[in-house]
Amino acid sequence: MIGLALRHDALRSNPVRDVGPIKIARKDVKALSVEDVRKLRTVIAAWQKDPAHQGRPRAADLLDVLDIFLATGARIGEVLAIRWQDVDLQAEPPTITISGTVVMEKGRGAYRQDHPKTKAGFRTMRMPPFAVQTLQRRYSADQPKPEDMLFPSSTGTVRSPHNFRRQWRDARAGSPYEWVTPHVFRKSVATLINQEYGSRQAAAQLGHSGTAITEKHYIAKATESPDLTATLQKFGTESPPGPEHMSM
Repeated sequence: MIGLALRHDALRSNPVRDVGPIKIARKDVKALSVEDVRKLRTVIAAWQKDPAHQGRPRAADLLDVLDIFLATGARIGEVLAIRWQDVDLQAEPPTITISGTVVMEKGRGAYRQDHPKTKAGFRTMRMPPFAVQTLQRRYSADQPKPEDMLFPSSTGTVRSPHNFRRQWRDARAGSPYEWVTPHVFRKSVATLINQEYGSRQAAAQLGHSGTAITEKHYIAKATESPDLTATLQKFGTESPPGPEHMSM
C-alpha cells in the first residue's frame, strides 16, 4: 500500500524509513549470592517441617532438589529427568550426566524425553561435596533401581515441573525470596562460575554451545563506575596543616 501511494504521489516519502527500531527493555539478571542461598535454605527447611499446607502434603525433598540445582545449574526439566543410572557415585569425584529432560504434553502429562533441550545440553558434571552427601543419603535411604528417578513424584513416576513449581511457590511464600524461581538457580550458578573462571566455563556448565546467551541472560553483572581515582585522590593529596597554620 505504501508503494502504491508513493507511485501516485499520495506520499512524498516512505514513512517506514523514518521509524527507528523498536527498543525492548532488557531486564537485569538477578542471581542469588552465597549468603542468599544460606538464608533461603533456612526458609525451605522451616517450611518442610510442617507436614501439610492448605490440605496438601508438603514435599519433603525440596532442599535436596535445591542442592542439585546449585550443583549443576541444570534446567528444572533436566533435574527432574535425572535417573539413578545417570548418577555415578563411584567416580572421583561423583558425577551426574544430563541425558534427558521432562516435558509436558497435553493428553499425556509429564514424561521423560531421552535427550536434553539442546545438543550441547548432553553433559556430565562433577558434583561438589555437598551434593555428593545429598546423593549418598538418598541412595542409602531408598536403595533405588538404576531406572528409578532421582526425584520422583509422590507415586514414583516422572515428576511434573508444573507440580514442582507449585510446591516451590508454597515453600517460599511470605519470605523475602518469593522472587526466586527454579531458573534463578541456573543464573546463580552461571554468575558464581563466571566470577571464578569466566563465561566460557559458565556456558559449558549450563550446556550452552557458546558464551553469548550465557553472558546476556544468565550472568549478573555489578554496575561499574568510571575510573575517577585521580579526581578522588585530590581529597588525600593535601598535607594536613601544621600548628603554625592553624588559626586561633
